[in-house]
This record gives sequence, structure tokens and C-alpha cells, in this order.
Amino acid sequence: MVKQEDSPSVEEKEADHHSDEARMTGKGNSPENHDASFKRLVNAAVLIVLVILVLISMFSFFFNMQAAIAALIHPKYQALVQALFSLLVLIMGIYTIKRLLSNKR
Repeated sequence: MVKQEDSPSVEEKEADHHSDEARMTGKGNSPENHDASFKRLVNAAVLIVLVILVLISMFSFFFNMQAAIAALIHPKYQALVQALFSLLVLIMGIYTIKRLLSNKR
């Protein structure tokens, strides 16, 4: 008799069945839990990238605004307008951080 090479043996089938059971048992190993944790991981990664892009954009805007103030405002008042702009950015940053921290609690 010729044994077919493509068909798995009974032992292999049982071993595969047991490994599937080991993966499916337990609260932390369910497929739904893996999907949810993967989605949370992807969401966190996207959020981190977006925060980095926003920070880069804010720094770029800040320094470009400082250059615009230097170009548009009379040199006598440049330091005052730059200080007021910096104070406004600082106040907005503190306000935003306070709102974010109060929402987390």
C-alpha cells in the first residue's frame, strides 16, 4: 500500500487540535482580546505620531510668527509684541494641558 504524503497523520491532527485549544483557552488569549489590544496599540501609535506632528507644527508656527513680527512691526516695538505673542502661546498651552489632565481624571 502506498501512503499519501499530503495527508497529515492522526498524531499531527491531534497535536494541531491541542495547540489550537491552548491558544483559545484563558481570558487573555481570546481572539477578540487580541483584536482589541491591537486596535488600542494602533490607536496609540497614530495618536503619538499626530502629537509629534502637532508639536513640530507649533514650533514652526511660533518661529515663523516671530520672524513675521520682526518683518512687520517697527523695531522699537518688536520685543514687546514678541513677548506678548510668547505669553499668549504659553497661556494657551497651560490651558490646553489643564483641560487634558482634568479629562483624564
